[in-house]
Amino acid sequence: MLTSDDPRQAEFHLSGPAGAAVGLGLALVMIAPIALFLSELAAFQFLAVQLGFIGAVYFGFAVVEGKVLPLLLEFNVAGAFMIVGAAALWADSPVVLLAGYAAHAVWDLVHHPRAVTTPVRGWYPPFCVVFDLVLTAFIAIRF
Repeated sequence: MLTSDDPRQAEFHLSGPAGAAVGLGLALVMIAPIALFLSELAAFQFLAVQLGFIGAVYFGFAVVEGKVLPLLLEFNVAGAFMIVGAAALWADSPVVLLAGYAAHAVWDLVHHPRAVTTPVRGWYPPFCVVFDLVLTAFIAIRF
């Protein structure tokens, strides 16, 4: 739901279940062209690189907040997900890639009750958990 008539000031507000539904929809929309148009190798490479990008989203939230401890934590976690994506490519291992997406879903869950101090919108962790789990299932099926 958007909260402003002025598109420049609009904010996106979702409940947890709505965020999860949007995550499901986005994952399915993203998977369709990967499944239909990319070779197995290209799909694997794309998903490995994307793991590094999604790992960095919480770092972006920490940058917005500007507090040192969340920045340090999220920078290191983002780096870990980039390393896992690179390791999956290096080892040509769908299992490593699948584990990386599953681990990111767990990292999302840690943000849901705000156990980690990085501030995120309440709808974002359910969105991302579902997105990550759909991609995890896709990797398990495709590779």
